[in-house]
Amino acid sequence: MRFGAILLCAGLLAAQTQPAAQDQCGVEGTVLNSATGQPVPRAVVTMQQMGGFQRTPRPAQAPAAASSNAEGKFVFTGLAPGSYRIMAQRDNFQYIPPRNYEPVTLGAGDRKTGVAVQLTPLGAIAGHVQNEEGDALPNVSVNVMAYQYTQDGRQLLPRNGAQTNDLGDYRIFGIPAGKYVLRAATYMGRQTPGVDEVYVPAYYPGATDDSGASAVGLAAGQDVRGVDFTLRRVHGVTVRGHAAKPAGAQMVNVSLSSNGAVGGINNGSNDAEGNFELRGVPPGAYILTARSMAGDKAYTAERAVQVGSSDIEGIEFTLAPPVDVSGVVRFEGTAPVKLSQVLIMLQATRQAGQAKVNDDGTFSIGRLAPAVYTARVNNVGQFFIKAVRCGTADVTESAIDLTGGAGCDLTITLSGNVAQIEGQVQDGDEKPAPNAFVTLVSAGSRSSDLFRQAITDSAGHFKMNGIAPGGYRLYAWEEVDTNALQWDPEFIKPFEGKGQDVQVSEGDKGTVSLKVIGKAAER
Repeated sequence: MRFGAILLCAGLLAAQTQPAAQDQCGVEGTVLNSATGQPVPRAVVTMQQMGGFQRTPRPAQAPAAASSNAEGKFVFTGLAPGSYRIMAQRDNFQYIPPRNYEPVTLGAGDRKTGVAVQLTPLGAIAGHVQNEEGDALPNVSVNVMAYQYTQDGRQLLPRNGAQTNDLGDYRIFGIPAGKYVLRAATYMGRQTPGVDEVYVPAYYPGATDDSGASAVGLAAGQDVRGVDFTLRRVHGVTVRGHAAKPAGAQMVNVSLSSNGAVGGINNGSNDAEGNFELRGVPPGAYILTARSMAGDKAYTAERAVQVGSSDIEGIEFTLAPPVDVSGVVRFEGTAPVKLSQVLIMLQATRQAGQAKVNDDGTFSIGRLAPAVYTARVNNVGQFFIKAVRCGTADVTESAIDLTGGAGCDLTITLSGNVAQIEGQVQDGDEKPAPNAFVTLVSAGSRSSDLFRQAITDSAGHFKMNGIAPGGYRLYAWEEVDTNALQWDPEFIKPFEGKGQDVQVSEGDKGTVSLKVIGKAAER
C-alpha cells in the first residue's frame, strides 16, 4: 500500500551510494498531533542515518526527507540498511524527542510500518494595550518572558514578542506550552518633544516589576486571549554624569538597559568631554554601560542604577581597557586527548572569551572586557579542571577577577581520571521506574560542568560517566525543571531529604539505589 507521500529528496537519495535492490529498505508511518492525537498533514519528515555506535549523523550524508499527506501519512523507499534518527517539522509545531529516544534500525530489505512521529502544537497569547484614558496604544512591545536560572541567579528573559497595531492589539504566536510573564513597554527613551512624561512598563496584569506579575499558563496549542494592559504615564527621569574619556578616544557612549527591555535608552547626549545625559527614563532597575574606542581597543565600564521619581546627577565612570590573558594547560597523569583538542573558555555574566590550546599547552585570550570570569573547558566528561592558578593565587574554588584591568598568567591543570555512577531507580511500589530523570547536583559549586543527568531505561537502570571528584546529591524524578534544579538553591530545599549524598573520588565506579520523586510542585 502506498500513501502517495511526496519525496523531497529524490535527488539526494540518488546521489548517495545505493544498496542492492534486495537490500533496500522502506519506512511508512504517520505524523500525529501530540495534544489531540490527530494526523498532521504537510509536515516535513526527515531520516538521518547515524554513524556506528556514536548515534551522531554523518556530516557528508544529507538526510532523506518526505512530506506527510492529507492523512498525515509518509513513506520512505530506497533506504540503505542502518540506524536512522527520524524527526518532523511544520510551522506552529515543535518536535520534542522522546526521553529514551530509540533510532529506527533497518536490516537489509526491511520494511517498517506503523512508525509514529509526534509534533507538539505551539500556542498563542493575544490582548490589547491602552492608556489610562482608554486610548489604544500602537507600537508597544509586548514580550512573553520566562524565568531562567544561571550561576548569576534567577533571571526573567524574553522568549517571544510582538508589537501592538494601530488598534492597540497584539498577538504573539509560536509559543511552547508553559507558564509565562508578560511585559508591555514603549521603546525605551521614546519621548514626545516638550513633554516630560513617559509610559511605565507594566507586567501583566498591571505590576511595575515582575514580583507582582501573574503568570499566564499556556497548554500545548492553546490560544489565550484577553491578556490586556493599561499603561500609565509618569514624569520621565533624567540621568546625568561623566565618563572619563580614555587617552586617544574621541567619544564615550553611555546607555541604560533593563531586563526584558527592547533596546537601551540613549535618548540624550554624550559630548566630546565624556559628559552624558539620558532623558525620559521610567522608574526601574537598570544597568548603566559606558563604552569607548581608543584606536582598536574597546574600553568599558558598567554599574547598576535604581531609578525612582527624581533626576539622578553626578554619576562618575572610569573606563577600563581590555585585558589579555595567557596561560598554560597541563594534564595530570594520562591525557585522554591531545592538548590541541582542548578549548579554554573564560565566562563572565555578560562577557566571554575562548582560545584553542596549542600543542605545547600554551594559550592566549585577548581583549577580554574587565569582569570576573570562571574557567571552563570543552569535552566535559572526558576530563575536568583539577586546579586553576592566576599568577600565584589559587582560584580553583573562586574566580578570575579582571575588573582592575590587569591580566594574569593562568596555569590550568586537567585530569582525565573521571568517575562513574550507575544504579537502579524504583517507584513507590518498589518496582523499576522507567523513564525517570536522574540528576547529580554538586553540593558546592553550581558550575554547569559538574551537573549530570540521565534517564532510566525500561528496567529502571541508569549510568552517568565523566564525573569530576567532589560532593554531590543524587535525585530521581518523575518530572522536574532541570534548569531550576541546577541553579536555584531554593528550588531544591523541599526535596533535600529525598536525595542521596554521594562523595566521588577520582576514578570511582559506584552503584546506588534511588526512589523516584513524584512530579515536583510547580513554583
